[in-house]
Amino acid sequence: MNFMQTVTRFEANLLRLLYYFLGREPAESALALVAERFTPPTCLGRTALRLVQDALAKGCTSLLARRGGWRVERHLLGEHVVTGRLWQRTPPADLTLKFSRHSLEFLIWITSARPGDKEPHWRPAEGELTPGDLLLLYFAHQGLRDSAASLGAADLRRRPPFVRHGLCWLAYPEDFTAATEEFAPDFAPWTNGVGATMLEALQPELAARWIEVEGGKGSIIEWQRMRDLGRSQERVLTAFLDAVEKAGRLDLARFLLRAGHQLLGEHASAAMWVEGMTNAGPRVTERTTTYRSALAFLHQLPRLQSWERRARSVGYFDDGYQAAQLWKADWERYNGDALNDRARTIIRQLDPLSPT
Repeated sequence: MNFMQTVTRFEANLLRLLYYFLGREPAESALALVAERFTPPTCLGRTALRLVQDALAKGCTSLLARRGGWRVERHLLGEHVVTGRLWQRTPPADLTLKFSRHSLEFLIWITSARPGDKEPHWRPAEGELTPGDLLLLYFAHQGLRDSAASLGAADLRRRPPFVRHGLCWLAYPEDFTAATEEFAPDFAPWTNGVGATMLEALQPELAARWIEVEGGKGSIIEWQRMRDLGRSQERVLTAFLDAVEKAGRLDLARFLLRAGHQLLGEHASAAMWVEGMTNAGPRVTERTTTYRSALAFLHQLPRLQSWERRARSVGYFDDGYQAAQLWKADWERYNGDALNDRARTIIRQLDPLSPT
């Protein structure tokens, strides 16, 4: 794309990075820009601002639609279950993405600096980030994962706001194994309002990511790496399930059932998770912890089953009846009881003392 007639070189670079984050620019040309450092202008020109606004408004919406919003699904809207594509089952006001100045400041910063740079400084007030800002950061996180390690993307995700970005944690738990206990994933923006509708659209993507992560465990050799990954998964799933339960949005956890249905077929075995490990740790306690970490995903299924058992007791005239019926339907659709039984069997194979 040729922006040179209407925008400056810096603005053209910024737009190329933005288009890359939104899936409209090839990685080869965009990631080369990440490696460079450019002096930012005092402000962007009107043409560049208009192009940024247009790209954010259309690009983010288009990505959400393509990644899952086009699917006909059933989700909660208030106290009721609605069916349709994302834009059919959601009021227009709840689909409006708003972007603050922080989105533009991030784009200027990532164009002028490398991800690992602490100077020039970019650390927005997290409470000021809108759902639109957070969605852009999610797409940016996806794009920057492919950049060279020397550019410091790993350092970027150890700092706010990425280190507390709930959706980034949920989709890429392997990227946050170095996050300290000081920083926990924040799911408040993702369990209500526009954030919840975005999570609805991204259900297929989240299911695919968890299938990919779990499917890759069989090739992990280092016990420390397995332990760290499992701890990260446990942290993010505990925080996420706590949040959706508090918000009454159990349907947002449907992707876990989808992933479990794919992973826990009739022939699922413990080897699928630990086949590559020749050493689970030098001491018994370390081996136990490693195996428990390897099965962090499976350890969450009993909690999902407890939701289904609780849903059975919700009467027709009780609050939350439709939400309970929806979770029961999801549980039955993915044969949740069979999944939970297979998970328990695998857990007992590796950790006989586990209270499954």
